[in-house]
Amino acid sequence: MSSEAILITSIFSSLFASAMLWWWLKDALRGLLAQLCHQGGDTEFWARYTLLMLVIAPLAVVIWFAPNFPQCLTESLRHLLLSILVSHFFAFALVGRTLFKAVNRAGETPAPLRPTQG
Repeated sequence: MSSEAILITSIFSSLFASAMLWWWLKDALRGLLAQLCHQGGDTEFWARYTLLMLVIAPLAVVIWFAPNFPQCLTESLRHLLLSILVSHFFAFALVGRTLFKAVNRAGETPAPLRPTQG
Protein backbone atom coordinates (compact mmCIF):
# COMPACT_ATOMS: atom_id res chain seq x y z
CA MET A 1 0.00 0.00 0.00
CA SER A 2 1.46 3.39 -0.94
CA SER A 3 2.03 6.07 1.68
CA GLU A 4 -0.61 8.32 0.04
CA ALA A 5 -3.21 5.54 0.17
CA ILE A 6 -2.30 4.84 3.80
CA LEU A 7 -2.75 8.52 4.73
CA ILE A 8 -6.09 8.88 2.93
CA THR A 9 -7.38 5.61 4.39
CA SER A 10 -6.20 6.68 7.85
CA ILE A 11 -7.97 10.04 7.67
CA PHE A 12 -11.23 8.54 6.41
CA SER A 13 -11.17 5.71 8.95
CA SER A 14 -10.47 8.05 11.85
CA LEU A 15 -13.29 10.41 10.87
CA PHE A 16 -15.69 7.52 10.32
CA ALA A 17 -14.89 5.92 13.69
CA SER A 18 -15.29 9.28 15.45
CA ALA A 19 -18.64 9.92 13.76
CA MET A 20 -19.94 6.48 14.69
CA LEU A 21 -18.87 6.86 18.32
CA TRP A 22 -20.43 10.32 18.51
CA TRP A 23 -23.69 9.02 16.99
CA TRP A 24 -23.77 6.20 19.54
CA LEU A 25 -23.00 8.41 22.57
CA LYS A 26 -24.72 11.71 21.77
CA ASP A 27 -28.10 11.09 23.41
CA ALA A 28 -26.63 9.69 26.61
CA LEU A 29 -24.06 12.48 26.75
CA ARG A 30 -26.66 15.20 26.23
CA GLY A 31 -28.79 13.66 28.99
CA LEU A 32 -25.85 13.66 31.41
CA LEU A 33 -24.88 17.20 30.46
CA ALA A 34 -28.45 18.38 30.92
CA GLN A 35 -28.32 17.10 34.51
CA LEU A 36 -24.98 18.79 35.19
CA CYS A 37 -25.55 22.09 33.39
CA HIS A 38 -28.27 24.33 34.68
CA GLN A 39 -28.32 26.54 31.58
CA GLY A 40 -29.06 25.15 28.11
CA GLY A 41 -26.12 26.91 26.47
CA ASP A 42 -23.67 25.09 28.71
CA THR A 43 -24.99 21.72 27.57
CA GLU A 44 -24.58 22.62 23.91
CA PHE A 45 -21.03 23.88 24.47
CA TRP A 46 -19.87 20.74 26.25
CA ALA A 47 -21.55 18.49 23.67
CA ARG A 48 -19.71 20.33 20.88
CA TYR A 49 -16.46 20.26 22.84
CA THR A 50 -16.77 16.49 23.21
CA LEU A 51 -17.47 16.09 19.50
CA LEU A 52 -14.39 18.14 18.65
CA MET A 53 -12.26 16.07 21.01
CA LEU A 54 -13.55 12.87 19.42
CA VAL A 55 -12.65 14.14 15.96
CA ILE A 56 -9.49 16.20 16.42
CA ALA A 57 -7.53 14.03 18.86
CA PRO A 58 -7.81 10.76 16.91
CA LEU A 59 -7.26 12.50 13.59
CA ALA A 60 -4.10 14.19 14.88
CA VAL A 61 -2.70 10.92 16.20
CA VAL A 62 -3.53 9.01 13.02
CA ILE A 63 -1.96 11.66 10.78
CA TRP A 64 1.08 12.07 13.04
CA PHE A 65 1.83 8.35 13.15
CA ALA A 66 0.93 7.45 9.55
CA PRO A 67 3.94 5.68 8.04
CA ASN A 68 5.84 7.47 5.27
CA PHE A 69 6.79 4.29 3.46
CA PRO A 70 4.86 1.60 1.59
CA GLN A 71 3.64 -1.29 3.72
CA CYS A 72 1.73 -4.46 3.12
CA LEU A 73 -2.03 -4.20 3.54
CA THR A 74 -2.13 -6.21 6.77
CA GLU A 75 0.57 -4.13 8.44
CA SER A 76 -1.11 -0.90 7.32
CA LEU A 77 -4.47 -1.97 8.75
CA ARG A 78 -2.90 -3.07 12.03
CA HIS A 79 -1.10 0.24 12.39
CA LEU A 80 -4.24 2.18 11.48
CA LEU A 81 -6.51 0.34 13.93
CA LEU A 82 -3.99 0.70 16.72
CA SER A 83 -3.66 4.44 16.10
CA ILE A 84 -7.43 4.94 16.06
CA LEU A 85 -8.03 2.89 19.21
CA VAL A 86 -5.25 4.51 21.21
CA SER A 87 -6.27 8.00 20.18
CA HIS A 88 -9.94 7.41 21.02
CA PHE A 89 -8.89 5.96 24.35
CA PHE A 90 -7.04 9.15 25.25
CA ALA A 91 -9.82 11.41 23.96
CA PHE A 92 -12.41 9.49 26.00
CA ALA A 93 -10.11 9.48 29.02
CA LEU A 94 -9.86 13.27 28.93
CA VAL A 95 -13.59 13.83 28.46
CA GLY A 96 -14.52 11.04 30.89
CA ARG A 97 -12.24 12.41 33.59
CA THR A 98 -13.81 15.84 33.27
CA LEU A 99 -17.35 14.45 33.37
CA PHE A 100 -16.51 12.17 36.31
CA LYS A 101 -15.28 15.14 38.33
CA ALA A 102 -18.38 17.13 37.44
CA VAL A 103 -20.71 14.28 38.41
CA ASN A 104 -18.94 13.82 41.74
CA ARG A 105 -19.14 17.56 42.48
CA ALA A 106 -22.83 17.59 41.59
CA GLY A 107 -23.44 14.57 43.83
CA GLU A 108 -21.80 16.14 46.85
CA THR A 109 -24.39 17.93 48.90
CA PRO A 110 -23.46 20.03 51.89
CA ALA A 111 -24.41 18.68 55.28
CA PRO A 112 -27.57 20.23 56.67
CA LEU A 113 -26.96 22.98 59.17
CA ARG A 114 -28.06 22.20 62.69
CA PRO A 115 -29.46 25.01 64.79
CA THR A 116 -27.26 25.96 67.71
CA GLN A 117 -28.61 25.72 71.24
CA GLY A 118 -28.03 28.53 73.54
